[in-house]
Amino acid sequence: MLLPTRRPPRHLLAAVRESAGHSLATYARAVAVSAAAIGYPGMAFRREKVARWEGGVEPEMPAQLAMASLHGVDHARVWERGWPGWLLLALPGTDVRAPFTPEATLSALDDLTSDPALAALLPPDVLTDLTTRWTGHVRNQIARGTNGGYVGEEVSTALHARLTALWHLDDCLGGAPCTDSARTDLTMITRILRQARHTGQRTTDLHYLAAEYARFLGWAEFDAGRPGAAHRAWHTALRAAAEVADPAHSAYLLANLALACIYDGQAQTAARMLATARDLAGTRTTPLVAAMITTWQVRGAAATGDARQAAHLLAQAETEYERSRTGDDNPAWAYWMVRPTHMAETGRAFLDLGEPATAEQLLTDGLTALAPEAHRDRVLYHVWIATARVRRGQLDAAAHATTQALNAARVVESGRCASLLTHLATELAPHRASRLVRTALEQIDPA
Repeated sequence: MLLPTRRPPRHLLAAVRESAGHSLATYARAVAVSAAAIGYPGMAFRREKVARWEGGVEPEMPAQLAMASLHGVDHARVWERGWPGWLLLALPGTDVRAPFTPEATLSALDDLTSDPALAALLPPDVLTDLTTRWTGHVRNQIARGTNGGYVGEEVSTALHARLTALWHLDDCLGGAPCTDSARTDLTMITRILRQARHTGQRTTDLHYLAAEYARFLGWAEFDAGRPGAAHRAWHTALRAAAEVADPAHSAYLLANLALACIYDGQAQTAARMLATARDLAGTRTTPLVAAMITTWQVRGAAATGDARQAAHLLAQAETEYERSRTGDDNPAWAYWMVRPTHMAETGRAFLDLGEPATAEQLLTDGLTALAPEAHRDRVLYHVWIATARVRRGQLDAAAHATTQALNAARVVESGRCASLLTHLATELAPHRASRLVRTALEQIDPA
């Protein structure tokens, strides 16, 4: 559970004052002394005046110049940057120690684009402080949102970051270890949607996050070997996505469900759903996303035994992929997409069509291009390469690929991979007379 931390200063002046070790009263006195030293004697030093400044009242220029002298900031920068932006220069670690406010964000953006001289490595204590305060700020924002307060950009940023981390954790470890985290974060998003104040694009983004977390939960449950839980999550994801009006993401959700239907033996249903998903995406998405959904259609067509349609769709997917370019506005969830002929599902499609030699070639090429951290996909490639080799009568090579699949599976917790290894054992069983095949089968059983 995310618990609130001590509330950070909400105004730059409060951060400056606290970093200098002043209370409201002592700071008022220090500013008055500084004012007298630069030619403005007789300045009142009541604590209430500083409280008003921190509450949003802009001090008169003599007071600002006195504060600048107190903190060693050149007066020219006060005039140049204005209130409260110049206060960033009074902070140790410059803007790094500023509170998380819209004003501080804009000032930091100004510095980033216009003042290269401020660039410097951040000391370890500053980095630690930045991380601690940012995390605390986000926790406060989430806690405030779930108690009926307004939620802003920080909450959205944090939830998107956690989502990205889950995507990559699934690639490395499989779906099973990710389901609890996805469910916990989805609970938090649901509470924010129900209890927090949000409008416009923020509301839309929260519904997108709900849809994508539910989509991911469905995928993780599917990979864990729990199809009923996956279907329930995907149904909820589609419901949340209906509030977003993002055709590409909605098509992706539907395609996830359709791919699972192929694994469940519902090929005709899956093919119809994938066609609907592709129509839904239409031309309102990038070529990369179009290629992704079309590639899954290849698997759907192959599962129905339609070799001609599968070949046509693969050529279409390749054409769409070739149209994709660096700089396209691809959605973040499309990060894993590779060339259609390199995708594991494409190789599996040609196994379904009775063409193991083509399947092996495609899968071998795809395995070469696979990212090192994609451990779960590595299992899929090796299992289907082994299957292709068995069907081609290459038993020693099939046994070798089986051993590679088992080695990759040791770091993955995936019911889908376990099921595929079981199916591979069925393929290998009639060839138990081969010593290498028999050894491979003995490895599969305990695994």
